[in-house]
Amino acid sequence: MRFAGKEAVFCYGTLLLPQYQQRLFGARLPCVHAVLPGWRLRMGFDGYRFIQPSPHKSVHGKLIRLTPQQLKKADEWEDTPYYRREQVVFRNRHQAMTVWVYSRRNGKGRPCPPHLLTTHSNARLVLRRHRHLF
Repeated sequence: MRFAGKEAVFCYGTLLLPQYQQRLFGARLPCVHAVLPGWRLRMGFDGYRFIQPSPHKSVHGKLIRLTPQQLKKADEWEDTPYYRREQVVFRNRHQAMTVWVYSRRNGKGRPCPPHLLTTHSNARLVLRRHRHLF
């Protein structure tokens, strides 16, 4: 879904926190409440939340709109490819649209209460590149 050069992203974690948006994107972004059906929220054993497909579940979150430059910053923050940015069909009221989500389809974890962000959400925001050894 595009809005004048912007891409819709379904968010369910730190990308919704005002202090992270300010640091990453230079502003607090408007958002719209949304529910993503067919996915479930999990807490990884590494302390990070993620979503993965699950036919009878749904994830509550918000839609934000990002420019291509902001989307690149979000990819860096989400440590792509650790998280995978993928397009999914999102149904809102009576229309279907395509939005981006950050997922870990094969991630291992446990059920995650919606109010729990991550064990790292209150930590000082440090932007850096990571290298994974897998």
